[in-house]
Amino acid sequence: MRKKAKTEVDEKSAAVITDAVLAENDKKLKDLSASIQNALKRKHKIIMETKLYTYGQLSELYGGIEGQALLDAVTAEHTLIGKLTASGMSISDIEGLADSPAVNVSGKDSSHTDNGYSHYADSEQIDGQTSMF
Repeated sequence: MRKKAKTEVDEKSAAVITDAVLAENDKKLKDLSASIQNALKRKHKIIMETKLYTYGQLSELYGGIEGQALLDAVTAEHTLIGKLTASGMSISDIEGLADSPAVNVSGKDSSHTDNGYSHYADSEQIDGQTSMF
């Protein structure tokens, strides 16, 4: 074989090998892209399931309200907690208020029950007075 012919064969072999490597790498990249897209879809599905579960739990916690009413209730509570912490109350103090027997889930005043706060009667409250209990 001539030297020129041998060089042409080597160059063609190198081109074929390079094309094979590039094709293999291209396939790997496409497979990885597909895997990433599938993983992102699974991630999105899990996030949505988590959001729906959390929504359901909040709805149940707030007495079954849904939609804008639930959003308003959560926002109002968040705002109230912010105001209480800004006034110097700690989170444990606020939790103590929530756990107080004078406050029930409906948010209605239960101070007239036998819970230690019964000495406050409606007639004894001054007009415009706000009571936590």
